[in-house]
Amino acid sequence: MPATPSELCFDLSDSKLGDARPAGGPTPPASRIASLDVLRGFALLGILVLNIEMFSGPEGALHDVPLGLAKPAFVGWHAGLDLAIFAAKWMFFEGKMRTLFSMLYGAGIVLLTQRFEARAEDGKAADIFCRRNLWLLLFGLIHGTLIWGGDILSQYALIALLLMFPFRRVGGRRLVILGAVVGILGGSLGVLRMSDAPAEFRAERVRQEAAAAAAHHQRLSAEQDSMLASDAREASEAPARIARQLQEGRASYAESIAPRAEAYFGFVEALFRSGWILEVVGSMFIGMGLFKLGFLTGELSRRRYLLIAAAGYAVALPIILSGVEISARHGFAAATVLRSLFLPYPLEVFAASIANASVILAVERSRWFRPVARALANVGRTAFSNYILTSLICQFAFGWGPWKLYGSIEYYQQLYAVAAVWAFNLVVSALWLRVFRFGPLEWAWRSLVYWCPQPMRR
Repeated sequence: MPATPSELCFDLSDSKLGDARPAGGPTPPASRIASLDVLRGFALLGILVLNIEMFSGPEGALHDVPLGLAKPAFVGWHAGLDLAIFAAKWMFFEGKMRTLFSMLYGAGIVLLTQRFEARAEDGKAADIFCRRNLWLLLFGLIHGTLIWGGDILSQYALIALLLMFPFRRVGGRRLVILGAVVGILGGSLGVLRMSDAPAEFRAERVRQEAAAAAAHHQRLSAEQDSMLASDAREASEAPARIARQLQEGRASYAESIAPRAEAYFGFVEALFRSGWILEVVGSMFIGMGLFKLGFLTGELSRRRYLLIAAAGYAVALPIILSGVEISARHGFAAATVLRSLFLPYPLEVFAASIANASVILAVERSRWFRPVARALANVGRTAFSNYILTSLICQFAFGWGPWKLYGSIEYYQQLYAVAAVWAFNLVVSALWLRVFRFGPLEWAWRSLVYWCPQPMRR
C-alpha cells in the first residue's frame, strides 16, 4: 500500500554516512554520491552558455546558431572571435549539458527506486517516484509560464511519469544500448521535423536553380519567382520583426506572462509532435544504464575514463569542426547549417556528452582538482535552486529590470554575463551550504514529496 505521511515523516538531522537511515526518506546530505553532485554542478553551469542566447536577445533563425540577431554575429572586428566562440560552444556545450542533465535525472530514478526496493518497499518506491515527478511537473509549469519559457524540468517529469518506472530493473548495458538507439534515431528524426529541414532543402534547390537560370539569361519559373520574392520580402521585414521582438523582450513582467506562456506550451508541444523529445528519452535511458554500470558513480579507473573520453571526442569533434567550417564557408546558409550541423546532431551530442562526463570523472579525485570539484558539488547540491535563480537573474537583468539589456549586447559579450552568473552561483552555493543542508527549492521539493518538513539547518 502507498506510504502515509506519518510513515514518511522523520528527522534526518543526525544521519551520517554509514548510519542506518530511517526507511522511506530522502538521502541525507552526508550520504550523497559526490560524483553525481560534481557532474550536476558542471551541467548546471555549462547549460547557461547556451541559454544565455535566449535570455539576452531574440534567438537566431536556427536553434543556437547566431543568425538574424539584433546584434549580428560574425561581422566586424570580432567576427573571428564570434566564430571561435560558436565552435567552442558546439564542441563542448551545445546539447551536451542538456543531455548530461537528462542522464543524471535518469540516474536519479534508479538511485531513488533502488533504495526503497532494497528494503522490499516497492509500494513506497512507486509512491515516492510519482510524487517526486508530479511535484517537479508543477514546478516546471510554474517556471515555464511565469519565469522563463525554456524550462526543461516539466519535460523530465513528463517523460519519467510516462515511461521510466517500468525500465528501472533493466540491465545497465541494455539500457545504454536502448538509450543510444532511441536517442540517436528518434532524435535525428525529431531534429529533421522540428527544423523542417526537407522544406529548407527544397528552398535551397529552387534558389540554386534560379541563380543558374539568371546566369544563363533564362526565364525564371513561377516557383523560382515566388521563392526570390519571398526571400526579398523576408529581408525587408527583418528590421520590423527584430524591433517587435526587442519590444516584447523588454516588456514588464506582467506584460510578458501571456506571450511567454504561449511560447512555452508551443515549444513543448512541438518537441513531442516532432519526436525530438526522444533525444531526452534516450538520454535518460543511458543515464540509468551508466549509473548501474558504475560509470556515473566514479567506479571506473582514471585510465578507462580517459579512454572513453578520447573515443567520444574522436566521434564528435570531427563532425562538429567540419560542420562549422562548411557552414562558415557558405555564409551560414540555413540549408548548409542544417545539413552539416543538425543532421548528425544527436550522434555527436551523445558522444561528446559522455566524453565531457568522462573527463570530469577522471580528474575529480585529483588533489589539484579537489577545490574545483568541491565548488562544482556545491552548485550540484543546489542545482534546482540555482537553475530557477539563474532564470530570475537573467530575466531581470535583460528584460524586467531597469537596464533593459535584451538585444543590446554582442554575441561574444554574452560570455561576460555567463561568467558573472557563474561567480554568483559558486559563491552563494558555498555560503548557503555552510548553514543549510539543502538549497531552498530542494528543501521545498523534498518536503512536499515526503509530505513532511525536512530539517533545513546543518
